[in-house]
Amino acid sequence: MKDAITNGCDVLLIGYEDQENLGLRSIAAFLTGHGVRAKIEPYDRSLKDNILARIRMENPGIVGFSLIFQRMLFEFADLMTYLRQNGVTAHFTVGGHFTSIEFERTLELIPELDSVVRHEGEQTLLELFHSVDQHDSWSQIKGLAYRDDGRIKVTPPRPLIQDLDSIPPPVRSGTITTHRGLGICSILGSRGCYYNCSFCSIQEFYGEAPGPKRRSRSPSNIVCEMKQLFSERGIRIFIFQDDCWCMKGHKHQQWIRDFVRELKKEKISDQILWRISCRVDDVNAELISRMKEVGLMCIYIGIESGSNQGLKTFNKHYAVDDVYKALGTLRELKMPFEYGFMIFDPDSTMATVKENIAFLKEIGRDGQVIAHFCKMVPYAGTSIARRLEEEGRLEGTVNSPDYNYNDSRLNLLQLFFSQTFNFRNFDNNGLVERLRLAKFDAIVLNKFFSDRCDARAYTQAVRDLTRQSNESALEVMSMAANFMEMQNEEEILDNWQFLENLAREEKYTEMRIASDLDRLTSRYDFEEGI
Repeated sequence: MKDAITNGCDVLLIGYEDQENLGLRSIAAFLTGHGVRAKIEPYDRSLKDNILARIRMENPGIVGFSLIFQRMLFEFADLMTYLRQNGVTAHFTVGGHFTSIEFERTLELIPELDSVVRHEGEQTLLELFHSVDQHDSWSQIKGLAYRDDGRIKVTPPRPLIQDLDSIPPPVRSGTITTHRGLGICSILGSRGCYYNCSFCSIQEFYGEAPGPKRRSRSPSNIVCEMKQLFSERGIRIFIFQDDCWCMKGHKHQQWIRDFVRELKKEKISDQILWRISCRVDDVNAELISRMKEVGLMCIYIGIESGSNQGLKTFNKHYAVDDVYKALGTLRELKMPFEYGFMIFDPDSTMATVKENIAFLKEIGRDGQVIAHFCKMVPYAGTSIARRLEEEGRLEGTVNSPDYNYNDSRLNLLQLFFSQTFNFRNFDNNGLVERLRLAKFDAIVLNKFFSDRCDARAYTQAVRDLTRQSNESALEVMSMAANFMEMQNEEEILDNWQFLENLAREEKYTEMRIASDLDRLTSRYDFEEGI
């Protein structure tokens, strides 16, 4: 390892940072706390030259890549090739869910890569730093996969970190994300998840490493970080990135009560907003009421399907009636929510798709949430991917796994939905994201700026536009599904013009709603800051 007194850094961590990459930031803080000069460079596929220039300036001994998304595998491979071609000789290592699970395939596909840090990376990367020039000692580093004389070797998995309070808070540097002058940041209260949803790789990522499936920081430790961010960086809005905010069982319920008490004790609860994610069967009226009193503003809830067959496929362990009950509780508490939803899955039929559309119509009828949807992706390491492979149905590529449906007409329905709603559902300028942002903006105005505007009127206007968008999109989806259900593939293709006409009507409606939204938000545009 190069001399520690030289300029630059010892370890440069590169990762996707559209939202704060708390995994990278935690590793950077841990390394720094152990005397290793660690820095972070945000990843952007269009800025390879910037990354190369940063590496040349910092001259790190190790460059660590955070591969959060499986779909970005070959983007990172191209980046590593580019860096090697331009003379970068540092040790390249990578971490993340996919690379931990598919470490052999990762090393085979990316010859420029020297090692894979598996599972939680703090201690493993620290030990690698101290031994990077001593290849023979790598076999003693737990949680590492690497090349050795043309073969791939892997060491035993490293036990998971038991005491999350022992890890320093994530590195916070650079520009603060703001909304109306209020600082926003991500924060993490726990690691892991108890559940085993068939489409999720979290269990596989943590499951091989010894230790509890889920671990929490202490309430006082989290609130201490929140207060520091509040005081030193002006953060007023906290987005908890926990995989699941558990509300079942005495232990977790007491944890939440203690967390609420700590927020009240530090006297910041009336000056902040925060968001959590939870399962349908974790919704607890008493606990949510307590959290709402200290700033809880929104819950992201993993609904996933409005069909009992879909919920069974996803191994959710609850039924559609349970979903309606949970959403009813949130509405009674006047707690805003967002949700995840996969309208297509490997067991989809025309009937289940129509059930999903009817479900979205019901929950979006009042405009409190925007209707949106996607297709379930069989990520590496998930039980659904293994099942599809056993059935001979796993298709696509390593970075974009896919499958076809038992009813081939669903491939055409998926194509129509994708062509018609892709921009609406997934683009930052599409209606889904814009209406979500307006909904969030209304919550912020009501909390911090109610003396400057009629936040209630704004909230209602956003709901009206959301309701209109839901009605239009879901009616088009219903008509398309009914049309295809009555015909075979050849007839569908022969009459595709009918579907194109539906798509044009939807695009026109989206443009009108977007214009109305522009006019609405412009009326609430005023000087920011509190």
